Amino acid sequence: MARRKLKLYGKKATQDDILDEINRLLYAKGNRPYPLKPSEIAKAIGISRQSVYNYIKKLSERGNMIRLQSGHFFLPKAKDTEFRQFNKLHEFTSDPLVSEWMDDLLTRKQGLPLKMWKVRLRSVETVCNTCKVVPSDLIVSKKKTEKIMRTFAKHFQNGDIVCSNIGRNSLGMNTTVYAKVQAVRDFCSFYDITWRKGVTGIMSQKVPQHGKYADIRFTDEEFDEADRFIKKRCGLDSDVYRWFWVGVESCARFNALYNMKNEFTKFKTKSGRTVFLMTVIESKTENIRGGKWTKFITRSDTQKSLELIKTRNCTKIFESKLPESSFKKRMYHELSEIYHHLGKNETYFHHHPSHVLRHIGAHYWLSKTNYNYGIIAEVGGWHTIDELKKSYGQIPPEKILEIIE
Repeated sequence: MARRKLKLYGKKATQDDILDEINRLLYAKGNRPYPLKPSEIAKAIGISRQSVYNYIKKLSERGNMIRLQSGHFFLPKAKDTEFRQFNKLHEFTSDPLVSEWMDDLLTRKQGLPLKMWKVRLRSVETVCNTCKVVPSDLIVSKKKTEKIMRTFAKHFQNGDIVCSNIGRNSLGMNTTVYAKVQAVRDFCSFYDITWRKGVTGIMSQKVPQHGKYADIRFTDEEFDEADRFIKKRCGLDSDVYRWFWVGVESCARFNALYNMKNEFTKFKTKSGRTVFLMTVIESKTENIRGGKWTKFITRSDTQKSLELIKTRNCTKIFESKLPESSFKKRMYHELSEIYHHLGKNETYFHHHPSHVLRHIGAHYWLSKTNYNYGIIAEVGGWHTIDELKKSYGQIPPEKILEIIE
């Protein structure tokens, strides 16, 4: 009969390797801040609880374990007072588990960093500080991780979460439990603890309120008023004017717009109309033709604005020299002023002012094509028609009446 192969964390190991690791976990040796219980060790290293006790017995025989007269083994217990909040004096990234995960985040995209790597770190640190746990607590077992996240959700509901100092706080509403759960799932998956696709409950990946804002749109009159307001306030040859209208016609996300080059090819349609063909790179869809999408700028005033800035040898669609974070803050403020002027006071308009352009841009184009979702998915940069329909392009009731009449 073939001898059973020993494994530790899913990898080939010797009996001594397993004994040494269990000893480290029991007595919090090395970088581990506190000891684990036998049941937690079993889940952590992927063996049965009985096997852990068998190894503990072997440790006792080797003299590494104290056995009491009752026959029980002396096992140390972690104290609640041992938790130290992560901060500038006790950096989150100093934890070896976090450090190794961060290395992965910084090289995951074919050697390049994950776009939201700081957000992921900040989210997991917030969970740890709020629930008074250390990163290793999150990878003991799925059951324990879920319990921690339910505890975090209660703290979030009570408004007493302990925020992280890593990076910059979000300007929008992306401070929900959902964002923290996705970061924790990422951390856990790096250490081979995963949840099946479609799981419900606290560890769900379903985006909250997905599709809730598919009806956000401007009427033709509102677009005209927005145009007049921007021209009067900032002028046609302004960063705000270009950002608003290129944003609408391209349906591009903030980062794609920010990095968009002011390069265009003039194309004449059969009717004699001039269209500027421009290119953007959407990092969110980089797995589809490298995230490259062609954009169609059809408004003559937007074209004039782009030509004016090009005469000044500006390579982007804006002239501002502000750092990206400051530019984003300024542009968000300017867009919010436009929405205030139009009476758009719903929270979404002012928490996601640039992304609103993608929503109203979807309806801008759909209304011009009798809601041809196939064509507009290509124009606006949606890789599926279903996503365009569900999250951006809910057909208005008056359009349905027009069709069925």
